[in-house]
Amino acid sequence: MKNELFFWILAIMLLSIPLPGYAFDNGPTWFGFNHTLNTSGARTIGMGGTTVASVDDASASLANPAALVHLSKTEFRFDSNFRHVEAVTHPGADNLGTGDSISMGLRVEETNQIDPALVALATPLGDGRTVVGLFYHEVMPYDRSVTVIDPISGGVTEKHNVMFDLDEFGVSIARSLFDGQFAIGLSVSLVTPNMIITSKQDRTPQQGSFDGVQFSSYGSQSEQEPIWRFGLLYRPSETMSFGLNYTLTQNIEYTLTTANSPVTVNSAQLNGCFGDVNIGTLADGTPTGSWICESSLTVPESLSIGFAYTPDEAWTFAIDATRINYNRVEEFNAAFAYPGGDVTVIQRNDEFVAKDVIELHLGLEYLTRFKQYPMALRAGYYFDPAHDIKYNGTDSTSQLIYPGGEDVQHLSAGVGILFFEALQFDLALDAADDDSYRLAISFAYGF
Repeated sequence: MKNELFFWILAIMLLSIPLPGYAFDNGPTWFGFNHTLNTSGARTIGMGGTTVASVDDASASLANPAALVHLSKTEFRFDSNFRHVEAVTHPGADNLGTGDSISMGLRVEETNQIDPALVALATPLGDGRTVVGLFYHEVMPYDRSVTVIDPISGGVTEKHNVMFDLDEFGVSIARSLFDGQFAIGLSVSLVTPNMIITSKQDRTPQQGSFDGVQFSSYGSQSEQEPIWRFGLLYRPSETMSFGLNYTLTQNIEYTLTTANSPVTVNSAQLNGCFGDVNIGTLADGTPTGSWICESSLTVPESLSIGFAYTPDEAWTFAIDATRINYNRVEEFNAAFAYPGGDVTVIQRNDEFVAKDVIELHLGLEYLTRFKQYPMALRAGYYFDPAHDIKYNGTDSTSQLIYPGGEDVQHLSAGVGILFFEALQFDLALDAADDDSYRLAISFAYGF
């Protein structure tokens, strides 16, 4: 009884923590950034991302820590993804004489990337009512190249390259209550940013030439920040489960250094940047040197609820709804005016917005009756509404780069095979209607 009271007190304390608000940067290198935190494992991906009430393995440390109570023995697992993101091209337009700024062309190269998504170990303690786990998770891996084209000369004006991910190391604990009908869980992790981002600009772009003058670079700070995941699981019967997962993140701070050109000077000063020791003034009064801008990146908080129905030993039907919430973010950082746009337009932080959205996930699983090597067949669907950063100012180039995204629909399928009652192998494919796709593979060993 004392243990159960302790877990209830822990839940109330966690939900009472005040939530600070932070923002993430809007530099052009973040084009197409993704905010996936809790989806890992080929079983989950094959079932359309449904996981909150249906997860039954060590990946519950991310999806719903309370669901770790499903483990009856120690499990070690490894998840990995191969991701393909299609190229994006916008030709741009010459708006000179119209009173608008020039709309530069934009080309985002296609990306093929292999990501080690999750390594986890979880084990029951004592009578099996408490389960603890350790995990490593690579959050939000991102590797893109962005090229900006001058529509007048046809030359390359800028090249942006960004490699970014968050390495997350954490612990999880789950406790079964009320004779197994209810469970509570908590995951706590520390996140370290890994960031290599460079941007180069051609001062006089001409077709077929590029002098590659570097005008900005990003360097992340070394401090670590926590991610908290709080989970609940309720099973009113053997056939139904209800789950909840609340994920709270903190800001990831870094420093932006950008060349002090006539294009960036007004916006840099407006958004709180300061000059370095090389600051000076040209004959025409233009400041020289670099601007130092303190910036931060935050993944919005999320709340997921799920329902799973298992009418018999063969079938599982699941549905999840996830709310991605930006209301803690008062304004987004815009550390410098976009160099390809109209130099008379100053970008303000409050001109960049992102809206709250709800993602809907549907999934099913069928367990075949093969005795030697039991097999699971899976399928799923989910709707990912547009919730990218949107620019509401007057600069037409930034309007092109930050249109707010578009709705994307996903279909998924997967298969799982159990070998020797100990080794589980899972494979899944998630294909989107924007021609991007993800191939997921998982290995789990129980002992």
